[in-house]
Amino acid sequence: MQFQNIKRLVIMERLIISALFSVLSLGFFASSTSAAPINVLIDEAKIVELTRPVHHVIIGNPAIADVAVQSKNILVFTGKSTGHTNIILLDENNRQILNKKIHVSTSNEAGLVIVHRGRNRSSYHCGTVCNARIALGDSPKFTSQVMSATDAKLNLANKAAKGN
Repeated sequence: MQFQNIKRLVIMERLIISALFSVLSLGFFASSTSAAPINVLIDEAKIVELTRPVHHVIIGNPAIADVAVQSKNILVFTGKSTGHTNIILLDENNRQILNKKIHVSTSNEAGLVIVHRGRNRSSYHCGTVCNARIALGDSPKFTSQVMSATDAKLNLANKAAKGN
C-alpha cells in the first residue's frame, strides 16, 4: 500500500515537473519561435509586449507595416498597406530576439461598403447612413473630394472653437 502511494507521488512529481518545464519553455520561446504571424489591420495599431528589452528594430518593408518603440518592452505596430513583411528585433548585444512575419490585411469591420464604377473605386462606412471614407485603393478623384470636405469641416470647427 505504501509502495503504491510513493509510486503515485513519483508519477505526479514527474508530471508536474514536465508541465512546469513546458510552461517555462513556452514563455521563454513564444515570442521568438512562434510560427504565427503578427496580424495587424490596415490603418490600425496593435500593441505587442516583449519578454526581453529590444534595442534595434528592423522592418522588412516599412510601406506595409510600421513599428514604434513605446518602451524597451512594448512595440506598437501600425498597418500601412495590405501584404506581408517581417520584423527582426535585436538586443543590446545584437543578438536576435525575434524574427517574425507581419500580415497586414484590410479591415473586416461591419458596414464597410466598396463601390466600383468602372475603374474608379470609392469606400463608405454604412450604418443607418453611409459616409465617405478613404481607403487604400480608392480613386484619386474620390480621395481628393473626401479630403477637401474633411478639411472644410475641420476649418469650420476650428473657427467655431475660436469664436470667429
